[in-house]
Amino acid sequence: MSPWQRFWMTLGLTLFVNGSWAQTILGLPSAVVATNGVASPNVFIGWATNGAAIFQNYRVPREWNMPSPTNNFIGATNQRAMRPRIANWSFTNHVFAGFLPESLNQLVWTNFIAHTNGRDLNVWSQRTEPVGWPTIAPVVRWNTNSLVWGMTGMTALSPCWEGEGSLGQVPITLLTRRHGYTRGHSMGAEGFNTRRLGSKAWFLAADNSLIVRTIRREVVRVGKQGDYTLFIFDRDLPDSIQPMRVVAAAEAQARYLSSALPGVSCPVFKTEQSGQVSAEVTGLTVNTWKGGDSGSPNMLPLPGELVFFGGRSTSGPSPNMQADMDALSNLEGLSPKAYQLRWVDLSKYPIY
Repeated sequence: MSPWQRFWMTLGLTLFVNGSWAQTILGLPSAVVATNGVASPNVFIGWATNGAAIFQNYRVPREWNMPSPTNNFIGATNQRAMRPRIANWSFTNHVFAGFLPESLNQLVWTNFIAHTNGRDLNVWSQRTEPVGWPTIAPVVRWNTNSLVWGMTGMTALSPCWEGEGSLGQVPITLLTRRHGYTRGHSMGAEGFNTRRLGSKAWFLAADNSLIVRTIRREVVRVGKQGDYTLFIFDRDLPDSIQPMRVVAAAEAQARYLSSALPGVSCPVFKTEQSGQVSAEVTGLTVNTWKGGDSGSPNMLPLPGELVFFGGRSTSGPSPNMQADMDALSNLEGLSPKAYQLRWVDLSKYPIY
C-alpha cells in the first residue's frame, strides 16, 4: 500500500468515528430548532414622550440559533464553524402609560374612563319614520345609556330631516339657534339658494319632546372656502335644544389629536347614519365612513360636553363659515350678532 493510500484510509476512519460521536452528542435537530427565539427577560430602559403621550420603554432581547447540520459531522463539532450560526439582537417596545398631566388628552381621557363604564353606542332607543313621513312626524327616543346621554350639545344632533337620503344620512348638526350644518359635496351648485325651502328638520329635547323647524334658505360650499352646507331655519330653536360649541380643526389637531399614535387612546365621538356613536377607542368603535356618513359631526368629548370640530370628510368651523352664517341672517332680515359660533378656548393646553 502506498503512503497516499494509507493517508486517505486513515482520514476516512477518522471522519467516520468523529461523525458517529457528534451525532450522539447533538441528538435530534428539533432540539436545536426549539432554542430559536429564546429571549432574556424584558429590560426597562426608561420613559419617553411623543406629543402628550407617555411611554414605558423596554428592550426586548432575542437570540437566533441555526440548527447544526447533521450531515456535516466535522462542522457540527467545530466551535469556530458554529459561531456564525448564533445571532443576538434586541428591539425596543413602547408601552403606552398615560398622558402628561397638563395636556388636553389627560383631561379628556380621565373624564372618558370615569363616565363610560356600562354605556353603549346607540344614540337613540327608537328612531323610525312612519308611513306618511314627513307629513307625519318621526318617532324618536333618546337612549339614556348612550355614551352621549346627558352631555351638553347632544340635542344639537338632528335625528332626521326631509333632505336626507336614507334615514340618518347627511345629518344636520345645530351650531346656532337658527343655523344647521351638513356636508357640501353632492348638495347642489355652490352658493346661496332656496332649493330646500320648506324642508323639515327635527330635533329632540332631553325630555323626548320633538321639535320641528323648516329650512328657509342655504349656502353650499365646495372648494377653496370649504366643504359644507349651512341652513337657516324659519325660527330659533328653543332653550331645550342646545347648539354645539365649536373649536377649529387645526387647534384640535395640535392640542389633542397629535397624540393619536398606535396604542394611544384619544377618544373622538363620531355619529353615523345607523344611529350609533363611535368613540374611536378599542371596544367602542363602529364604522363611520359609509356612503351617506359624510357631514356627520366629529366631536371632542370634553367633560360633560360635545364640541364640534368638523364633519366626516368635510370642513370644520372657520371665519368663512361665520361669514356665510352672517349673510344668511342678513338675507332673512336678522341681526348676525345674535347668531355667532361659540368658540371653546383651549389655549391653556399645550401644543405638541
